[in-house]
Amino acid sequence: MLMLLLFLSGLSACATLGQHEQRVKVTVTSMMPLESTLMEQRYLIKLRIQNRSQKPLSIDGVSFDLELNGKDFASGVSNQQITATAYGEALLEVKVSSTIFGVIRQIQSLQELEGKPFQYQISGNLSTPGSFINLPFRESGEIDLSAGSKKQAPLNP
Repeated sequence: MLMLLLFLSGLSACATLGQHEQRVKVTVTSMMPLESTLMEQRYLIKLRIQNRSQKPLSIDGVSFDLELNGKDFASGVSNQQITATAYGEALLEVKVSSTIFGVIRQIQSLQELEGKPFQYQISGNLSTPGSFINLPFRESGEIDLSAGSKKQAPLNP
């Protein structure tokens, strides 16, 4: 009987994982430079957390990696607590770090782009209070530097 209960609870946990991926969308809304040293650059990134559920979503932590043009650029973590209302959204500000090597890779990418938009991909996890299950996210988009506009593009798995 105990084995049956463990099996059924495992199945329900797997089922809710798929629901969580549909529940949240995370996009980059802005990126501003902060301080810079020879080996490290710091940026302030604003993330828009969209809650696509009929229940409020409380978040007490985030960790993520940011790629620009298919190359690792920066990573960040935050323990800021926010709540996105049901079918609502919230903004989260996170300080991220990039190394000199990430910046060099982006300078090389600029030469290859020749007027094409920057591609970005952000992937990571959101943690919720009182839960041991993280909400994974993975989004991509493009930033057209020539027009100053940002477009969201679907991520092809």
